Parts: sequence; C-alpha cells; structure tokens
Amino acid sequence: MRHAITASKLSASTFLSSKNEGSSSAPSLQSDAKWLQCKPPHLDVQDAVSMKQIFPGNEIVCGDDLLFSGVAEGIDSVQPGNLIVYRIGQNDPMKVIAAAMARGAAGILSEQMLPCPLPQCIVPDVDSALTTVHAALLGRPDEKLLTIGVAGSAGKTTTSLMISSLLRGASTRTAFQTDLGDCDGVVQSTPETAVPSGRELVQWLAEAVDGECQAAVMEINDNDARQGKYDSVQFDILVITGKASLSSDFGPSGLQCMLENVTSGGVVVASNDDEKALQTIRDAGCRVLTYSVEKRSDVSARVVEQSGGMMTMMVTESDTTALLETPLCGAANAANLAAAAAVGVLMNQSVHQIVQSLSGLRSVPGRGQRLVDFNHANVVLDVAGTPARAAAAMKTARHMKANGQLWCVLAIDENDSADTLATYGQLMERYSNKAVVTCHRSMKSSFLAASHGVLDGVEHCAAMRLVADPRRAVEWALGEAGPNDTVLVLGGVKTTNAHQQRTELKRVAEWVQTHRDSCEQQDASSKDTGQQSNPNILPMHLFKK
Repeated sequence: MRHAITASKLSASTFLSSKNEGSSSAPSLQSDAKWLQCKPPHLDVQDAVSMKQIFPGNEIVCGDDLLFSGVAEGIDSVQPGNLIVYRIGQNDPMKVIAAAMARGAAGILSEQMLPCPLPQCIVPDVDSALTTVHAALLGRPDEKLLTIGVAGSAGKTTTSLMISSLLRGASTRTAFQTDLGDCDGVVQSTPETAVPSGRELVQWLAEAVDGECQAAVMEINDNDARQGKYDSVQFDILVITGKASLSSDFGPSGLQCMLENVTSGGVVVASNDDEKALQTIRDAGCRVLTYSVEKRSDVSARVVEQSGGMMTMMVTESDTTALLETPLCGAANAANLAAAAAVGVLMNQSVHQIVQSLSGLRSVPGRGQRLVDFNHANVVLDVAGTPARAAAAMKTARHMKANGQLWCVLAIDENDSADTLATYGQLMERYSNKAVVTCHRSMKSSFLAASHGVLDGVEHCAAMRLVADPRRAVEWALGEAGPNDTVLVLGGVKTTNAHQQRTELKRVAEWVQTHRDSCEQQDASSKDTGQQSNPNILPMHLFKK
C-alpha cells in the first residue's frame, strides 16, 4: 500500500498550484461559434455560462445549449439573460412562461418541459441542480482550494479542528466548518445556523477563496450526503472517523455518496479497524491511506500513558516515530489524532512537525472538556448524543479518575428511543460509581416517563438518582463528590447550531464555577466562626424554589 500513497504526498502549495493549472474560471465563448449561435438577446458573451457544460448528460429542449448570466428563482426578480426556475407545485407555469418571455430570460430550469419556445434544461431535482449552477457561476471555488471533508459516526468536529490546527501549523491559511463554529480564514464565528451544505456551502467556499485561503476543512453530515447536498463540491481528501455508516433502508450510504465526490487524484483516509468501510472504498476505486491505534497501518498511534489529565502517545509513519503529549485523552481522541496525522503525512509534513502542530490544540468545548480545580472534584463535559459516544466518554473518564470515584450525570433527550435509554442505563451502571439521570430543561414534563426507559436497562434501580432539573443534578453531584472524584456531565446540550451549543456549554461551566465559589465561601465562613464544614452537605439555596 505504501507505494500507492507515496505518489499522493504533496505540500499544500504544490497541490493548489496543480489544481489551478488544470482549472479555468469561465470558458471562452468567443472561439466557439456553436455557443454564439445559442446566445440569447441582451446577454454579454463574456459573462455567459453554458448549461451544456454544467450538465452534459441532461436534456436541453428548444435549443442546442442554454447560455445564461444569472439565476432568478422568482418571477419578480427576472433580469435579461437570467435563468428562471420553475418548481412543480409551487409556481404557476403560465406566470413563469409569461415572465420569462416578457423580461428576456435566457431559459428555464425545471423538472418537466413547459410549453414555451425558450431553451429549457430538464433536471431530476431543481434544488440540487441550482447548487451546481451556483458553483459554476462562482467559478467552482472548490477547484481553487485544497478541500478536505471529514465524515463518520463520531469525532468529526474534533478531527476537523485537529486538521485545521495541523494546516495552520504549516503556515497554510485554512477555513473550516464544524458544529462548534466556522472560520473563513480570517474571522472565527459561532453562527446561529446549522453547518451549511448545498448552496450555502458553495457560497462559503467562495468567501474562503476571496479571503485567500489555501485549504478548507468541512464537517460532513451523513444525511446531507445521502441527499446529494455535497455533489457540487469535489474533495481532494476525505477523512473517515469513527465507524462509517454503511447500512441504509434505501439507496446508497453516506460513505458511498461521498466517494463519488472524491477527485480522481484524491485520497481517502480511513481507519484500518473498519474492514467494511475499507472494502467499500477500494470497490469505488479510491486510493486509501490507513490509520489505527490497534493495528499496523500507514499511520499508527499507540497510547503510552494516561494520567493527570494528559495522554502520551507515539505516532509512527514508515520508519519514523515521534512522541505526542496532549490533554485530549482517551482511545477515541487517539484515533482522531491518528486520522489528523495521516492528513499531515499526505501534505508531506514530517512526523515531528505533525506532532508539534497537534499538541497545540489543548481543548475542544464539549468533547471531553475538563474543568479542573485542585480543591474540588474534576468536571468533564461531553455532549455525547449517542450511546457509543457516551460509552467512549465514560471509559476515558473512568481510566483518568485515579483513586477517586466516577460520578456520571446523564441528561436524556426527548428524541431518544426506548432501546437507546435502556442502553444508557446499562452503560451508567457498568462504568460509573454513582449515577444521576436528568434531562434538558425543555423536557421536564416528560422526564419521569423517559427516566423509566433508563431504568429498564438497570439491574439495581435504587442506585440511580433521578433529578429533573439539570442544574440541581449537576450541583448535587458536585456537592456529594470528593476532591479526588470526577464528575462526568453527559448530554443536556442542544447541538442544533454552534451558537446554541457553546452558549449551553458555557452555562453548565458557570453552574460548576458558581457551586465551587459557594463552597469556598462556606468554608471561609466556617473557619471564621470556628465550625467544621461538611463538604457532603448540599447548600440550602439549592432547595429554594
């Protein structure tokens, strides 16, 4: 496998120069007489885009080609030379035809042919086609960047941030899109919208090009991949984290869809432990670079020690090994680091340079985020979201707790199925010493019924504490835990968008700090009055309405 990968190693500047040499922003229409014959009135040839080039396999009726300079999605915004969009069931076809004829539209984009003499491009899905058209109008920004997609069942956000840190360490201006926020290469933000796909993603890539970025790292949503929302972006590197989802009720899986979007010279970075995913990648004819924390791979990682909130691991590529120290602990993060290191290998970085860049990422909010205070129990925040992620967080926290106990505060979600809730109960009983079940503030009314689902997976139900209010649950665990204990707070954070996620994580951190400050004030007051304080007594203000 090594000989197949060596040829794909290249620096960011080399990769980008090779892409730019083979790409052109807009075709030259002056040298093509056939295109000139298709030119509609009021359309400047220099600004025209050919629909035949965008969709070479689609049918164009009432003409050999459809040349246009812009897109009008509504009849009120049609300008001369525009492509007007007709959506079945949403627009009146007669009004669309009248507006197109009266305002000098270049043609119509639709899923069915209309009785109109203007050129029409017939596509299977209008929204998907519009994304491709938008990318063409913007000059295919994905062809001007090193595009890296990160997909998989777990670890996408963390791995995306690791790869961004790695590229920036090599002085490569990098844009990224993750659940925790985005960056256009200059300004970082926490938007109040979900991670973009489709036209929004293409627009973001264009803005990254305007910001003179050399690379873009994008977190991939599996459902969006299956719906074709990444079809207008070609990926130079596709990274698979966790386990690739291959089972599907209907149609291809997200991985199979994404493999179709890998460039001819692109590489897929995948775990050597996921045999099914590797077979799928090889069947698609893609080059693959493997990583693992258990098996010998192109890039291997082995955990040497975990203690004191730090993990030491060895990263090996070919005959070179370097030591990496990071506060991102656990087997899951070790695999994420190995995946990011594999990207560095593809970028022709040395292992020592890779290790230095990855060690600079000290914390990821809500992904094993540690709130350390030497006088109080350590607190670990993890958004979890699935039993597999919760299990990984519990295993890591249990391994790192040293001589103390592990307190697990799990916030269940209203969308969790009965089987999922029972699995959470099994995991908490197995890995934690003390377990507390709570919920998000929005589902207090249905908490009691949902908590019974957790107890269905528990053998000793009396050992579980049920506290509907999430703040009281966290503060109760903190009040009962000793200074050497670890309190793991799982879930309870809505991950709809980056702003909401960071706001709710900040709120939980404030609960922890407020409780610690209250305990210190009580200790100071007890010393002043000569009384002994009991750290296991819960402050009375927690019981006030």
